[in-house]
Amino acid sequence: MKTFKLVGLKIEQDMVQEKTIKEIPLEDGLIINLEDGENSWLIEALIPEEFQTYFEKLSEAKKKMKVLVTISKKTNAPAQIMAKVKTITPLENHLSILLDGRLLTSRPIHDPEQLLRSLMGQGLSGDALIKTFSENVHQRKESTKL
Repeated sequence: MKTFKLVGLKIEQDMVQEKTIKEIPLEDGLIINLEDGENSWLIEALIPEEFQTYFEKLSEAKKKMKVLVTISKKTNAPAQIMAKVKTITPLENHLSILLDGRLLTSRPIHDPEQLLRSLMGQGLSGDALIKTFSENVHQRKESTKL
């Protein structure tokens, strides 16, 4: 098993005719690669207690949801994991949420328009969209030089 620092957590929500991204503020968090050959990951997030009802509804639905997790540095591209709520543990001033899921593997996006749409689908806009788009384009240029 390998453990990493969780620095970003977003949950994709299905609305009537569109998908939206709900960012969950983190007090702290870990993400663990179980290295079981099945791409299984455990996510533990320490979050504000006002999210208890939100996560209880997700847990009761027993549905898997797409979770976007940023690992180690906020500048890293988020990984997509299909996960479900495993436990909700109330603490003194926070909640500990444990999510169990599988990493969604995807091919890198080479089409700039497709990349832009993907980033917008993650809820990015304005300067954050421009910065992340530029970083992704730069990373792709660097990786093709290797």
